[in-house]
Amino acid sequence: MKALLLMAVSVLACLNSVFAQNLPPDYLWEVGINAGYSNMVRPTGPAEAYQGNRTKGEHDYSIRLNYYASEHWMLNFDAGTRHWATYGSWQINDQMGQQLKTRDVTFVMADHAVDESVGINYVIPFYTRYNNFNRANLYFGVMVGLMQTVNDGSMGYSRYNSAPDSTLMYMSKYDYNAGNGYNVGIQLGYTWYIIPRLGLNIDLGVRYAHIKTNDSRYGSENSKYYLLYFPETLGLRWRF
Repeated sequence: MKALLLMAVSVLACLNSVFAQNLPPDYLWEVGINAGYSNMVRPTGPAEAYQGNRTKGEHDYSIRLNYYASEHWMLNFDAGTRHWATYGSWQINDQMGQQLKTRDVTFVMADHAVDESVGINYVIPFYTRYNNFNRANLYFGVMVGLMQTVNDGSMGYSRYNSAPDSTLMYMSKYDYNAGNGYNVGIQLGYTWYIIPRLGLNIDLGVRYAHIKTNDSRYGSENSKYYLLYFPETLGLRWRF
């Protein structure tokens, strides 16, 4: 009987040793980069003539740092940048006040809208068949952070180039001044690990930005604005 018990204990110890060798170390930290596109809605706050009436997707880049406080909770830091601009059409008048054809105008809120944000996320982990490898993580959460917009506040002019006055100049580009503010939002992401340390990531977000600029033109009516933007990016993750 003793021999059987000793054999059983020995077998369990060997099995435990074998499977323990298959378990990856605890990776509490993760760094990554993301790139993709960000769509935005036209801002509210400025005079309607300077809001534009259409937008388009712009490049979005960010770096990430994640800390897994537990199996189901992850804290993250995100620093990113993107371009914000809207597009509209203005009615052009000649020097006599006669209405001419409309021309396109670009309104640049930010050459670079830079954010530094922190977030908290709930994580749903997925494991391999024998629970010896964390194969993927699905996460969703909330974030908040600071924003700075980089812009020069310039105005660009173009030539009308049509009858009755082809030399007429009109404003075709309006750059808001630089500003500061904050953004808040929600995020959803999924990371699939090719190997225990390296993973592929997709991240989607909805963010609200509140920006105050030092734009004093036209009675400071364009000195603050609010908008929603939607980053959609792919990235890499490295655990350590």
